Amino acid sequence: MRFCFLIASVLVFIVEDVKAEEPLDLAYKTRVVGEGHSVRGDSVFARGLPLTSFGRDRGRVEGEVRGKAGPLSLLVTETVSAEEGRGDRSRSLINEAYADFGSGGLHSTVGKKVLSGDVGYGFRPIDVIQREARLQVLPPPLEGVNHVSIERFSASSAWALIAANPGSGRRGDAKDDGSLALRYYQRAGGTDVHGVARFSDRFKLETGAAASAVPHESLELHGSFLYQRRGERLAPLSEPASNNQLLSSDLALQNSSTGSLRKALAGFTWTHESGWSLLGEAWYDGSAPSADDWQRLDRQARQRNALADRPGVPAAAVAGSLAASTRMFQQPSLARRAALAHIAWTDPDGGKWSGAFDALRSLDDGGYSLTASVAWQADKLRIDAGLRRFGGKPDSAYRLLPERGVAFVGASLAF
Repeated sequence: MRFCFLIASVLVFIVEDVKAEEPLDLAYKTRVVGEGHSVRGDSVFARGLPLTSFGRDRGRVEGEVRGKAGPLSLLVTETVSAEEGRGDRSRSLINEAYADFGSGGLHSTVGKKVLSGDVGYGFRPIDVIQREARLQVLPPPLEGVNHVSIERFSASSAWALIAANPGSGRRGDAKDDGSLALRYYQRAGGTDVHGVARFSDRFKLETGAAASAVPHESLELHGSFLYQRRGERLAPLSEPASNNQLLSSDLALQNSSTGSLRKALAGFTWTHESGWSLLGEAWYDGSAPSADDWQRLDRQARQRNALADRPGVPAAAVAGSLAASTRMFQQPSLARRAALAHIAWTDPDGGKWSGAFDALRSLDDGGYSLTASVAWQADKLRIDAGLRRFGGKPDSAYRLLPERGVAFVGASLAF
C-alpha cells in the first residue's frame, strides 16, 4: 500500500510536468460478456453446489479507458457483473499506471504494469512475475504488477532487473509477493532465447529458460523449462481421515509446502497460406494436482455424501465441506501432464471471420476440455461466441468438475 501511494505521488508530479508539453492520447472500449453454465446433475459435489458459483449463469459489462501522455501510461476498468441467484456488483480497478524513463539503450519503469513473459500458449512455465492464468474464456484485462525496473537493451539482446511489489512480503497470491527478478533476452540467429531468475520468500529461487525458433517460414518450435526451489500444492485431506475431519470445511483441502519442483513445455506452430494454423503443446506442471489427488477428492466426496444419510449428521456440515473441496478446481492447472491441440482459421483474404478449436487432454487421468469458438471482427466492433465442454474418465479432474460445460458470447466496441 505504501508503494501505491508513492507511485501515485510520483505520477501526479510527472503529469504536472508533462501535460503542458505532451498531447493526451485516450482510447475507450466497452465490452459485454455473457456465460451460460450447465451444472452436472450427477456430480458428487451436488449437495454443496448451492454454496458455490458452479452452474450459475453470469454476465458482465466492462468499460475500459487507456491513456498515454509522454512517459505516462494508464489503463482503468470499471466492471459491473451479475450472477444468477446473486445481486449485481461493480468494481473499479487501475490495471496499469506506470511511467517510462530513459534514453539510448537504458530504460526504467516505475508503477503498475503487466509483466507477462514466456513462449507458450496453453502453459507458461517461466511467467514467474505476472503468473497469468491461460486458456480462460473471454477473460477480463490483466491487472499489472507494482514494480520498479531498469532495463538495458540493444538490437539483439536485453536484460531487466525487476523489484516487484517492493516492501511486501508474502501475500495471499504469489503474484502479489515481494520479489526480485532478473530477465534476459537474446536473439541468436533465427532463435529467440529467454532467461529468468526470481527470488521470493514463498518459492525461494525460481530459474528457467525458454526458446522459440523458426526453422521454416511455416513452422515455429518453442520450449520452456523452470526449476523452483520450493513449491506449494493444494490437495485433499490425507488419508485415513476421521468423520470430524471430513465434515470440517476448513480442513477439506490442505495447502502445503513442498520441496523443489519443475515445470516444462514443448510445442510447435504450423501455419499455411490458406489461413489455417495448427498449434501443438505438451507440458508438465509439478505444482498441479496428480491423478491420485483427484481420485482422493472423489473418494472423500463420496464419504461425505454417505455421512449425510446418517442420523445426527448436520446437512449444513456436509454441504459446507463439499463446497469447500471444490476449490481444487480453481487452480490454474488441473493436470500435471497435459497435451493441447489448437486449430485455427482466419480468412486469408482479409475477411472478418475467424474460428478456432481447442482440445486439451490430461495425460494423467484421461480427462479433457474441448472448446469451439468463432469471431467476427470489424473496424471497431468485435463479436465472439463459443462452447466449452468437459469430460473424461469418471475419476478424472475434468469429469469431476461440477459443470458439463459453458456457452459464451461477447461483444466489444472501441471508440
